[in-house]
Amino acid sequence: MTNQETAMLEPYERRALLLHLGDVLESVFCLSQCADEYASIGDAVNGNDALAGFTLLGFIDAKMTPRDFIRRASGAFFVWPKALLDETLNRPMIANTVKHDLFADNAKGWNGYVDERRKDVPWFGEDLPDVATSAAPAHEAQPASEPDKPSRYATWPWPDKPADA
Repeated sequence: MTNQETAMLEPYERRALLLHLGDVLESVFCLSQCADEYASIGDAVNGNDALAGFTLLGFIDAKMTPRDFIRRASGAFFVWPKALLDETLNRPMIANTVKHDLFADNAKGWNGYVDERRKDVPWFGEDLPDVATSAAPAHEAQPASEPDKPSRYATWPWPDKPADA
């Protein structure tokens, strides 16, 4: 695939990842509503029809507690919104945070998850380091003393607006 073809597909891949992030957030919310009723993700998926439709939960270690999943998923995906809006997409980081936080010691689940993501995003999970690392803030907070500068998101992906607009 040429660089031009890759560039043309990237907005659709970002959209697919944002839609997936929405599904993850929905699964976290639904699970938070019944987390105290179940000892494990496996029990929750088997006992709650609303959770059965979230394919991500099928790849998670069935023995993981719902509260642990909520905590880990939050850590795995909190960098995605900012990362997906960056001008240059850090592909390894996007997958690496999920691998580290949700699939540590669960290679079979990780491989299944990657296969599913690659249906929409063919590069997902490629070129990862051998040892996954946890998410770190995608953007460091600016010190209060730093002069105001335009947001990195002020115009991307939209062109600059005319000054008289």
